[in-house]
Amino acid sequence: MKSAPIPSNDLLRLDALYSLRILDTAPEERFDRITRLAAHTFGCQFASISFTDKNRQWYKSVFNFDATELARGMAFCSHTIVEDDVFIINDTHLSEDFRDSSFVTSEPYLRFYAGIKITMAGYPVGSLCVFDPKPKSLNHEDKGVLRDLANMVESELQKEELANTARALRRSQVQLDETQKLTRLRNVILEKIVHSESLHSVLIDIVEAIELEYHGQQCSILLLEGIKLVSGAAPSFPDFYNAAIDGIEIGIGQGSCGTTAFTGERTIVDDISTHSYWAAWADLAKQAHLGACWSEPIKAADGSVLGTFAIYHDHPATPSDEELERIEQFAHIASIAIERQRTSDLIWHQANFDELTQLPNRNIMGEHLKQALNAAKRNETHVAVMFLDLDNFKDINDTLGHGVGDDLLVDCAKRIEQCIRKKDTVARLGGDEFVMIINDIMDFSGLENTAQKILKAVAQPYHLQNEIVHTSASIGITIYPDDAEDVASLLKNADQAMYGAKSIGKNNYHYYTKSMRDAALKRMTLISDLRHAIENEELFIVYQPIVEMHNGYCTKAEALIRWQHPVHGVIGPLEFIPVAEETGLIIDISNWVFSQVCRDVRHWRKTLCPTLQLSINTSPIHYTDPDRCITQWLDTLLETRTPPQAILLEITENLLMDANQSVSTKLFQFRQAGVDIALDDFGTGYSSISYLKKYPTDILKIDKSFVHSMSEVSNDKVLCEAIIVMAKKLGIKVVAEGIETEEQRNILQKMGCEYGQGYLFAKPLKYQDFDALLKRQKQDELACLAH
Repeated sequence: MKSAPIPSNDLLRLDALYSLRILDTAPEERFDRITRLAAHTFGCQFASISFTDKNRQWYKSVFNFDATELARGMAFCSHTIVEDDVFIINDTHLSEDFRDSSFVTSEPYLRFYAGIKITMAGYPVGSLCVFDPKPKSLNHEDKGVLRDLANMVESELQKEELANTARALRRSQVQLDETQKLTRLRNVILEKIVHSESLHSVLIDIVEAIELEYHGQQCSILLLEGIKLVSGAAPSFPDFYNAAIDGIEIGIGQGSCGTTAFTGERTIVDDISTHSYWAAWADLAKQAHLGACWSEPIKAADGSVLGTFAIYHDHPATPSDEELERIEQFAHIASIAIERQRTSDLIWHQANFDELTQLPNRNIMGEHLKQALNAAKRNETHVAVMFLDLDNFKDINDTLGHGVGDDLLVDCAKRIEQCIRKKDTVARLGGDEFVMIINDIMDFSGLENTAQKILKAVAQPYHLQNEIVHTSASIGITIYPDDAEDVASLLKNADQAMYGAKSIGKNNYHYYTKSMRDAALKRMTLISDLRHAIENEELFIVYQPIVEMHNGYCTKAEALIRWQHPVHGVIGPLEFIPVAEETGLIIDISNWVFSQVCRDVRHWRKTLCPTLQLSINTSPIHYTDPDRCITQWLDTLLETRTPPQAILLEITENLLMDANQSVSTKLFQFRQAGVDIALDDFGTGYSSISYLKKYPTDILKIDKSFVHSMSEVSNDKVLCEAIIVMAKKLGIKVVAEGIETEEQRNILQKMGCEYGQGYLFAKPLKYQDFDALLKRQKQDELACLAH
């Protein structure tokens, strides 16, 4: 077997490894989970996490084989740590370098190997690998997954490294005269970080804490933005100095901090007045009474530079080893604050802004509208809410594809933004719906001009993907306080007004008027009819199959309600379910659906599919009604002898967002009884991971909006993959909704999605048609057994 080359920086690499203090430690579940996940993900018999010592490869975690260490020269992983990318041997029998290895010619008869190095502090300390006695290959996506798993290992090591740093800091504090004070200040800083206080305040606290503890020193934190350093925190420096260095370009010779940010290495300048790095800044430093500057890079977990942490003296000074350690520790704390803030900013942005257009989404739009209404009330002005819907957008999607449709939405969003003032707001609610909030209206003629300007801009031709696309818009307008005084009513009015615009020929705008109030009377009629729908047996259930992705078999289905109105024909749930929610009729409807589903699933499990599970959409109202609580269904299960495993309850994020302890208790009652819980439309709301930890969840249903616009290179594909990987780690199964094409199915199947639902497999089926589907499926199974 070919020996791996020894890296030129092997001594530094070993120092990084030894600093982890992980060699010869006991197995840990946090690493074992990763090796199990790796083996399962790639379908390999073996997986390991190992660390390459001077003369050996030591295993921290192994899956499916027994080993503790191996001579470094015999280890495949010795080759992995010198590779820049994933190291793959598709078939060892075809490799001249590895075919004679004892691991190939004898147990475990290794044929396939793939490894990725584990890096800490910029050095490869070990590897995560999978291997198998059968030849295999990895594609580009597989390599990305392996890198993600290696990142998980590095994250676990970084947690340990942070803990080690904290322990080292505590040991050094014991040697200081004012241990209690320093500890208290440090804890205050970390507490601020944990509680997500503003980054600026946390950085100021770090600087002031050090300056208070170590007299005669001035500290600064600069943040790296592109190729420039900008002020982070330097409260003790004169304003002229901070103003002069704010925005300096990084580079060797650009002072201590500019050099550190450029090189990523510590820069010690003992005497500013004589050092070449400070030649261009000598007069400025003299005016600020600066004699020495020791600068430490603030680095992210991946090793990238986030900024610099520097200590200044008013006289030439050389740091001791303890002082250098102190600088490094506080730079590390600063990195935690900076990375946490960046992560929080990213999460906040994702929760409040539309990913496609980068416009505010429904969440933040509601807050903007509340603020606008409050300001208008104080100033006695008006606010206009415009609801815009693109005309014939579905036709564009259907004929030219979702890619063109997405590009159209992005371009349209930019055009709308250009038509309104900076103090106004445009938001995307979803699909092709936009809302504009026009503040401080004094002259309604200006509002008319804005509406006409938007219509004209939207109607201009779009040049998208070598296609010329034409569309128009319909805009509904409502006025505060003339038409309504609360957010919900204004949005409802604007929505109704928009349909009024469509009814008069599209490419138009329409004000909310009294005639629209008359339309509300029609809604009251709908409510009255709905009250009698159950008694008159007008409701019926259709079942949409949910298939196993690997074989196409239907073992699950979603129960969907329909209304056969005696006058108006079939009425879809989108028209009457919201009304039922508002009036409380949803509880009676849901009880009826549950009774029918129990009857049907008992029959089908007994005759056609013993493992069939039917899912039922549940209403948040049903969990909070004190007299008709949903837990009464548990009694129905016992009375009708319906297996609890045959029922799946689908809940929404809205329920969890508003849930109290009572709701949580009810969900756990169902779970304890054996009824599975599914989180529906996952990804369209707040999508807090805390829900998955706090509430029982067996299945995640990826919303069809992600699946519809998914392709090999789309962000929706990345989000779907992240949801699937996360769910697998939590032991949660995944159903992808809205699958319409083979491409979508293939992508999801490669990701490891267990179940699929959508028109590619079947539309919602009436009882007889779903019964026929199960019969055909059983006949096919019997035929397969016969052969």
